[in-house]
Amino acid sequence: MSDKPKFPPVIIQHPECGHLTMGGEKDKDVTRQRDIGLYGGSANALRLYKDGGFELRSSDDDSEQETLGSTILQACKDGKLLIKSLGHLHIDVAGDFTVSANKIKMEALNASEDGINLKAKHDIRLEADNNVIIKGDNITIDAKERIVSHSEGWQILIGQCIRLHEPVTKLCPAPLQDYINEQIATLKG
Repeated sequence: MSDKPKFPPVIIQHPECGHLTMGGEKDKDVTRQRDIGLYGGSANALRLYKDGGFELRSSDDDSEQETLGSTILQACKDGKLLIKSLGHLHIDVAGDFTVSANKIKMEALNASEDGINLKAKHDIRLEADNNVIIKGDNITIDAKERIVSHSEGWQILIGQCIRLHEPVTKLCPAPLQDYINEQIATLKG
């Protein structure tokens, strides 16, 4: 059977501003073949792929694009902008990543693995103009060098049993030492 399409592609072209191509791509060197492509004069494009995916690409030319950027705008006051993926969502940013909203909510739905992991090559800073509340069945704070806790007001420590443990003097009862070792086993390293 021939690889030639039954119908030739439909191409609508403007000599200065780009073109619209409708028809399956037959180039063997292309990883994903497009069905429809809308191409601007500055190398920006919208490609709709045969496999159901799409690519929206801005120009990489040295021009105003570098400073003006691109925008996705949902301008209806109470309307939603929805991004939904049945697979993974990967956001890769070379500069700053900024999110601002009236409220920011994140929820991890997988109950059998780690939920939300934040990792920074340098520092992580959490700051609130009011209160910070951390809740969980168990909370562990692990530091390789030191922990400094400072309050300009009260500092209250409440618990059914409070044990201050320092391992240098080895004055800890053996059963308690075993329990402590079990709790911190995954933290050493």
